Amino acid sequence: MAIITPFRGILYNQAKAGEMSNLICPPYDVISSADREALYGKSLYNIVRLEYGLESPADTDIDNRYTRAAALLEEWFRKDLLQQDRLPAIYIYEMEYKVGKATRKLRGFVCLVKIEDYQSGIIKPHETTLSGPKMDRLRLLRACRANFSQIYALFSDPSGTIAAILADVTRKPDREVLDTENVVHRLWSLSEIDSLKTIVREMTDKRLFIADGHHRYDTALNYRNECRSAAEAPAGEESYDYVSMFLARLEDSGITILPAHRILFNLTDFRPQQFTGELKRYFNIERIDFTKQTDAKNLETVLHTMGHRADRSHVFGMRIKGENSYYLLTLRSESDMDTLLQERSSAYRRLDVSILHHLIIDKLLGIDINTHKLGLNIEYIKDVDEAVRRVKRGTAEIVFFMNPTKVNEVKDVASTGERMPQKATYFYPKLATGLVMRKLD
Repeated sequence: MAIITPFRGILYNQAKAGEMSNLICPPYDVISSADREALYGKSLYNIVRLEYGLESPADTDIDNRYTRAAALLEEWFRKDLLQQDRLPAIYIYEMEYKVGKATRKLRGFVCLVKIEDYQSGIIKPHETTLSGPKMDRLRLLRACRANFSQIYALFSDPSGTIAAILADVTRKPDREVLDTENVVHRLWSLSEIDSLKTIVREMTDKRLFIADGHHRYDTALNYRNECRSAAEAPAGEESYDYVSMFLARLEDSGITILPAHRILFNLTDFRPQQFTGELKRYFNIERIDFTKQTDAKNLETVLHTMGHRADRSHVFGMRIKGENSYYLLTLRSESDMDTLLQERSSAYRRLDVSILHHLIIDKLLGIDINTHKLGLNIEYIKDVDEAVRRVKRGTAEIVFFMNPTKVNEVKDVASTGERMPQKATYFYPKLATGLVMRKLD
């Protein structure tokens, strides 16, 4: 099954580069333009300059953000800002964070994972990817031949063998940094031979489920295939056959998935009363009227009720532009999804995101499922208050509030070989880019 290996990680030399808090950045796909400018201002050596550099109007085929990243990477090595570990290691990576008032910890490890074709069933995706981000990542990989960030994947460890090895490391972290969302990131290098052998051996019967980083995995797969095609006579395994991953246990209670709510806008000929009437064919509807004074409290009630019912019902919250009401929509019968999506697996049909996208948005609102990923009528947002503001301002016709997808649902759908609708999951917290890196050469 999964083939993993330790590697000689590349880390910042803090004596020359400075504090880690000024050097790391979030994954490229959650960095806004304003975020990128702010990260540039933090340090001349912030990893965003390599991972997601600024464009210039004067960019050419030979001078662009990808070639500039490659040149910077070489410069940082020459100046000893980056150093490579002497011994191959697996890097224990822990994130400590808060969800509401609860504090959680997630501890996994960073290693190299052999790239596998999806048909092998060893590495399982759960979301679809877009061509634009994949080409962007491919151009960066071609130029730099490096993994600056990790793909986040899950595996099952019911016996707790790997968990015990990870938990046994209690010394002071080699790296510890607090990010801008108050998440503490900790990193330890594990190079003890017996421990490495045990982890590598235990992983050989595992399948990996990609949680976050689908575009990066597809890019690594495409780059491997590209390199293989260019090689006249490849001699055994090459560096491009592997990619850097963070692996966490499915059984870890520290895994958190946040909901991504849906904002609908630019709806053609939208009639609210007609729409709510059509919803009644499939959903039990509870309407909660509010005043200006009770708006926030009633929203809190809607979200709390949704969470309370999540284990036994498919329930959504809804607010429509121009109405002083929230709605709770509870699917009456799963058989409606069985009829609508006969070609899909039961696991896929039972997803809240499948019900919302196929039954409500596609069938009732008439927005074709194949166009959802284009973002012509749909925006995905995790900030509830911002979603409400959009409706209040009139820039959105409808907002749908979601419960988070469950970890076991990710595994079940991925196991069937299917992929969920766009933005079905938002794994939190995000891995820090720049804690440990890997060079392919």
